[in-house]
Amino acid sequence: MKYFAFVLGFFAICAVAFAQESNEILETEVEEEYFQNENQNPDKSIIYIFFNNQPCPTCPQAIEMIEEVYNQNFLNNYSLYTINYGEDSNSGFIQTYALSNPLEVVMVDVEDGEVQGYQKIEGLQDMTPNPQAFNEYFITQVNGYLDNE
Repeated sequence: MKYFAFVLGFFAICAVAFAQESNEILETEVEEEYFQNENQNPDKSIIYIFFNNQPCPTCPQAIEMIEEVYNQNFLNNYSLYTINYGEDSNSGFIQTYALSNPLEVVMVDVEDGEVQGYQKIEGLQDMTPNPQAFNEYFITQVNGYLDNE
């Protein structure tokens, strides 16, 4: 009976490891392909602005505001990509970052060319009526997650 429990436990551990490895492979393949297509620096941490083919009414304004804050505060520190994840060629990002909303902002922590993790910035599209609060929130989120070097 102990042998059976040991074998069952071993297979469970292997299944979890394989699932994690598959996710890491997908993440690596998607990002490597995107870096190759964009000729960007894969050693910098990344801020992704993801949108889909049904943007919210305030999404275009939020994207402009994000790009403006990025250009004023983070241009030399991090890479910025604006990606339509609704296009088939970008669909790999959906699974990698669990994308589902019309606007998703994802910060990806990259250290020594390897992805360490990611975090989303939620609700920016709802903050567009107050640019000062929008800017402060965005800056705080980026500094809080990516400025850990």
